[in-house]
Amino acid sequence: MDSTDQAPEVNAETSEVNAETAEVNAETAEVHGETAEVNAEMAEVHGETAEVHAGTSEDNAEIQPLVGFARGLDPDEILGIAHTGERHPIYLIKWKGLDSQEADLTNINSRCGCGCRCSAFLLSLWFLAHVAAGSFTPPSPNKAVRGEYSFSVASMKPLVELETKLIQNLDDYAAELEQKVQTLRRHIAEMRVENEQAQRNVIRYLSHPLSAFALVRRLHRDWTQWRQYIAEPVGRAQMRNFDAWRVALPTQMDLQDACNGIVRMQEVYGLEEKHIFGGQLAGVQYNISMSTGDIYAVGQHLSRTKNGTEAIPWLQEVRRRLSNQTKEEDPNEPLVVDKAEVLWLLAETYIKSKHYAEALPILDIALKHKIADAVFLRRREEVQLLIAKEPSTVLDSDKPKDDPKLAEFKKRCSGGGCQSSLHCCYNFTTTPFLRLAPLKMELLGQHPYVVVYHDVLADSEIAGIIGMAEERMARATTIAQPNRTSAPTRTAMGAWLKRSSNALTRRIARRVGDMSGFQLEGSERMQVINYGIGGHYITHKDWLDNFPATMGNRIATVLFYLTDVEQGGATMFIKAKHKVLPRRGTALFWYNLHTDGSGDWSTTHAACPIIVGSKWVMTQWIRERSQIFIRPCLQRTSAED
Repeated sequence: MDSTDQAPEVNAETSEVNAETAEVNAETAEVHGETAEVNAEMAEVHGETAEVHAGTSEDNAEIQPLVGFARGLDPDEILGIAHTGERHPIYLIKWKGLDSQEADLTNINSRCGCGCRCSAFLLSLWFLAHVAAGSFTPPSPNKAVRGEYSFSVASMKPLVELETKLIQNLDDYAAELEQKVQTLRRHIAEMRVENEQAQRNVIRYLSHPLSAFALVRRLHRDWTQWRQYIAEPVGRAQMRNFDAWRVALPTQMDLQDACNGIVRMQEVYGLEEKHIFGGQLAGVQYNISMSTGDIYAVGQHLSRTKNGTEAIPWLQEVRRRLSNQTKEEDPNEPLVVDKAEVLWLLAETYIKSKHYAEALPILDIALKHKIADAVFLRRREEVQLLIAKEPSTVLDSDKPKDDPKLAEFKKRCSGGGCQSSLHCCYNFTTTPFLRLAPLKMELLGQHPYVVVYHDVLADSEIAGIIGMAEERMARATTIAQPNRTSAPTRTAMGAWLKRSSNALTRRIARRVGDMSGFQLEGSERMQVINYGIGGHYITHKDWLDNFPATMGNRIATVLFYLTDVEQGGATMFIKAKHKVLPRRGTALFWYNLHTDGSGDWSTTHAACPIIVGSKWVMTQWIRERSQIFIRPCLQRTSAED
């Protein structure tokens, strides 16, 4: 068979192959179409999953960790609710040896050995009891809580390292700028030599073909590259670094808290503004003073939050410093305080406090810096009209009166009270162990019963406690004020430590028993507190108006001082007039309840603002239910009345 006979057969076979290929392609297209549909469905599923996770995150942020214990489940192991389903809530549980793990209620049941209803009932009981007692503090999701630096000296430690990084980052930026400037200077010198040679004899210079060619090439190519070099940004790496660190910078709320701390020190201890400006605090001169920017920040804060008169001395000091500057203000200076802005705020502060006559000349001075500024001119006309209506308005330096509770707090902290003891002795009798190792005890008063124990903590123990607390610091709240406010009754950061955490906490728990003679079962964990700028705790009581019957009220308090405080920070018993200064290693002990179980109002106390120093304390509140046979309820004696 020759090739002409084979050709039709080959063509036929080719057609069949092509037809089969077309069918395969069609099937492949259908498969791809189905795959695309599956991918689209998967994308929808992933989108729904992302929404669920987002909703879960919001729920977890809004819902407090409603957790407790069932048999065999430690309440400290539960971190929070991750999701509330229709059948079983899912909890975030911190198992031993693991950071976190999801477990549903059936997993909890397998550990506690009872049904869902039993577990839910026990969890609810635990939660309600601790909320009522005010002892429940949900764990913070992050160890470094942004926006609460000013509440604790310890929480501000990372800011020093952060500023070190920022300064080095700025120095690296300056080095890049200098390198670019040096490159420009070097090439400018070379180009100027060539240009000056051409300027001396232009025709002769251009007559030489190499010189003329070089000129054309430079202007066509080199200067285009120079434009690109000039436009090339400097400091991109430094900007990336700064953007990465921005999240750790203090917030406006932090600055407000810091200003509140400075103002609190001034008001409570009666400090004069001029002394604060120069670094003299409560009669002690320090080698540090406030910058113009520092003073202006406090003045701005006071002008927004007070009636105005308290801000005037601060703003006047800023005005005085700016007026005394001998060097002309550089408009390119990044940290300059604008004079016109200061004068405007000072004038507005006078107007706010209805001292219009003082505001007018300040606006006149401001108009010298803001010539023909419409806003300043219009405000000046408004002030003139106000003066015409109230021509006799004069500056009144009297400050508004405080409420009685705050006034008593200021009075006691600024000088009232004394630390006179009735007698000192060695305590051999509270527990049998003290016969071998008695404690140094100083009795401050009988009604209320308040004693100071000296040298009850070693330096190594204090270091261990502070080290444990620093890893889990969160803002310390109170039952009356659980959320952050602009005027908090307590400004501090704290951490809760389990008495069973390690050998150190177990040893300190036994020591609390030796000092008090009480059992600690059913009591709150130990709370470690560190105060910040002007840190304080307003007058309060430790015993509770409402408390769970399973725990009882707070029968007594043991307050350990972990550090010395250079100035301020005393614990003041307002009614009893006891004033106890923080001394490292000492502890205060007092009863909160009368013998009949009712609250003793004479134990109301306060933590005076810190002036200078870092105050660390640790508190152990002791509940009454476990003391039923140790200190039974008796009829109140007449001396207690």
